[in-house]
Amino acid sequence: MRVSYQHTNVYDGNESTLLRFTDEDGTRACVLVDAGAGVDLDSHLEADEYLNAILLTHGHIDHYRTLARNVRHNAPIYTSPATATILEHALPEAQKDNELGDVSVALDALEPIDDWASILDTLEVRPVSAGHTPGATGFVIRFRDEAAGDELFDAEQHVLVTGDFTTRPCAGFSGLATSYPFDIDAVFLNVSTDDSYMASLNESLRTVLERAYAGSRVVVATSSLAGVHYATVLERLSTALDRELPITLAGQAAKLANALELDVPGVETREVFDGTADVLEEGRITIAGPDSPTKGSTSRLLNAIEDDSAGVFVQLATGNADAVSNVSCTTQYVEFRNHPPPETVDEFVRDLAPRQVVIKHARGETLNRFQRRFDHCFTWGTNDEDIHRLYEGGEWTPPDWLAETTATQIRTRQWEAMQNRSFDPDTRLSPLRRGSVDLEAEGVELETLEDVFARTATDPYVTSDRDTDDETDAVDTETGDPRRNDGNDSVERDLLERLEAIEAKLERSEETVHARVLADGNGERILRLLEPADVDVDAGDIVEITITESGTERE
Repeated sequence: MRVSYQHTNVYDGNESTLLRFTDEDGTRACVLVDAGAGVDLDSHLEADEYLNAILLTHGHIDHYRTLARNVRHNAPIYTSPATATILEHALPEAQKDNELGDVSVALDALEPIDDWASILDTLEVRPVSAGHTPGATGFVIRFRDEAAGDELFDAEQHVLVTGDFTTRPCAGFSGLATSYPFDIDAVFLNVSTDDSYMASLNESLRTVLERAYAGSRVVVATSSLAGVHYATVLERLSTALDRELPITLAGQAAKLANALELDVPGVETREVFDGTADVLEEGRITIAGPDSPTKGSTSRLLNAIEDDSAGVFVQLATGNADAVSNVSCTTQYVEFRNHPPPETVDEFVRDLAPRQVVIKHARGETLNRFQRRFDHCFTWGTNDEDIHRLYEGGEWTPPDWLAETTATQIRTRQWEAMQNRSFDPDTRLSPLRRGSVDLEAEGVELETLEDVFARTATDPYVTSDRDTDDETDAVDTETGDPRRNDGNDSVERDLLERLEAIEAKLERSEETVHARVLADGNGERILRLLEPADVDVDAGDIVEITITESGTERE
């Protein structure tokens, strides 16, 4: 078996690669990994070559922009079941604003898989969950080469194509595994990284929770897939905090959530809404796309709250969206790209201990930096569209620009790394189906958010229903009889307590109302009343306040 690779859009995104597998009898399979901008297979395939398959890692347009134009020779598009569902909705929608070719051709070629699929008798592929976005995968490619050994196990070689990835789970979908029940001999490594993702996630969560619990209308503008991810995290977080939080997914994000059959309790989906009042209300978080409010659902929603000084418009920017300004509502702009930090990429390669690493999705200095980053494997950081041979005659070959002494040193370090890596033959390949959402695994600083937002008996703004599991834990305040706790009692008690507080305040000559100071994420401070005030004020009114300071306490 001979294995080679060729980058197909190194100057546009460098996420797309053509792999060639040639058997001893000359049989050749050509496999395209992703179809980003600038990919033209006619300029790469030889006259006697045929495309055997396209491997699509996930449903972001920078990875499928030329998909429809590059389907040929009846080649299937292998992808995860979730990504296939996403594409069925995303391709027709994206075609409205992009030149994607005949998307019906791509839709007809979609072939979702969740196990091994055969390309040749000696060549198979299988998707593995990769975090990053709902349904995202990498692919393990397994080929057999009798020249590699006498035993079947020795003859099997494995290549891992990561696509964009994280080792964190995403909306319940597993992150990319760092250990497999076999050796990973070569990795095609997408090195898109982001140091700030977790900070951005938690900053935005704190803002939307503060303002929603304070009664503001909150709009979150982001891409459809990111919106689905964010809604599942918010819902799970509100459950952990034991605080009700109305959440609505609107427009295309709602369509994707419904198509994926996520059915997240507490998240309402509105694919179409006649008026913005249908999806906006005080204390509700409404999530819609795109991240730049120049069109679509977010344009309508921003228009509805832009003059509302209590309203909040949060942009989770997954691309190059322009930040919103010149509006009366509070705005927050957060870059929201779910990639791993560079240290995680280092750990990933160290744990796998592959023989070969091919750097992808990078150019210029980033490409050069990663090419120098790993000293225990042969690292290919080629900034061209030449054909590079990785494997032949049972051997993985080093780059031809390396001196033999350097290659020998790398082989020595490679052997040492392989001895030190963890290997469990009973390890299973990661499932593609969605599981439960683990907030802390996804990067949510749960303990910090619980300290601020969880229900407590000392917080006069909320009441707790968690004192006992007994369904007769409530007592009628007039008769003293036990009262069944069916959920409505909590609301009734809360209303009665507030009415009693108002009546008590009517008897005072002066009124003291406690308030909590909130931050809106842009350096501004907002007061949220912790109890009803016996004054007639509306959002946007200007009032005078007196701050009483006692020691370190402020009221």
